[in-house]
Amino acid sequence: MRRALFILAFALLAPVGAAAQSSQFGTRGLGMPGRAIATRTFALGGGYALFDGESALNPAALGSVTAVTADFTSLQDFRTVENPAGDASVRETRFPHFAIAGPVRQTPAVLGISFSNYTSKDFTLASADTVILRGVLVPTTDTLGSRGGLSDLRFAGAYRIRSAWMIGAGFHIITGTNRLRFNRSFADTTYHPATQQTELSFSGVGLDVGVIRNFGQGFSVAATARADGHVSVDRDSIPTRSTIDLPYSFGFGLRWRLQPRIEVASQALYETWSGANSDLIAAGGIGSEDTYEVSFGAEFTPSLRHPTRPPLRLGVRYGTLPFLLEPGEQPSEFGVSGGTGFRFGQNRAGLDLGLEYVWRAAGAFSERAFLLSLGVTVRP
Repeated sequence: MRRALFILAFALLAPVGAAAQSSQFGTRGLGMPGRAIATRTFALGGGYALFDGESALNPAALGSVTAVTADFTSLQDFRTVENPAGDASVRETRFPHFAIAGPVRQTPAVLGISFSNYTSKDFTLASADTVILRGVLVPTTDTLGSRGGLSDLRFAGAYRIRSAWMIGAGFHIITGTNRLRFNRSFADTTYHPATQQTELSFSGVGLDVGVIRNFGQGFSVAATARADGHVSVDRDSIPTRSTIDLPYSFGFGLRWRLQPRIEVASQALYETWSGANSDLIAAGGIGSEDTYEVSFGAEFTPSLRHPTRPPLRLGVRYGTLPFLLEPGEQPSEFGVSGGTGFRFGQNRAGLDLGLEYVWRAAGAFSERAFLLSLGVTVRP
């Protein structure tokens, strides 16, 4: 039974009924990939992430942090899900990203630590069947629930070379658990329900490097590369261990100040999730494919003389998701976003708001969601 649960963790049947917290596109593989970005970048569609020292995509971006800064992000998800079993409305609350960074005194170096969501795998799936017991057909109801996912703890540093260059590197500790509970109940109450639980533990490490080149005050280029190796999977107290390859990641971004009050930024990300394909298929799953994301954002500042006035932020993004629900149907997502921010206490505290509307689809599966992000920034 425990082996069956382990296989189900990576090879779920198509969701026939769901009371899910995370996206239905995160029920397979390692779950729904997270986005290690601050709320300001969220509102800009992710287009500013490679230049944002409060996000965790490019360690070189820490070089833009000029004072000790702590950032805390929460995310509310209001989602409508459609699949062959019907449709439903679900919601989710997460705290996907926390970061703190600050410069090293009398040096051009900046150090930072962040804790982000790597993948989420929270769901409950239900299915109905009929089995033969003592020669009689007995209807059954099966429920499989999952809680957990992977988290990413990053230690990073950046170094400023005059005003033209920023270089950085980071070390990542990837860890997490996935608690599975399977329950089978029978229409004939003379049979007692059967329940089984198991827990999967994950551990791995990764490294990333990044660079930002500033061409004066108006134009910048950023690039980053990351290698996460593999994640080891342990099941309960059984001494056996399996591994799943994690992706190599590559990113490239541009930032351009069109005029003093208008700034635009764009980036492209590519991740080699197909490296996990053979591992997931060996566990009974459908597999995974490489992913990409392209995003663009623009920020309008109403007044340069009064920097505390709320800016206007807009963004758009399109990308693919790694884990397949059906063979040959890679999920994709498209989102449009907007937001603003407020600064208080001589710019020592801030509140950022971001709202994104997302469409996701793959074959007969689709969902639409409002994502509301709230970010709190403190500069003591």
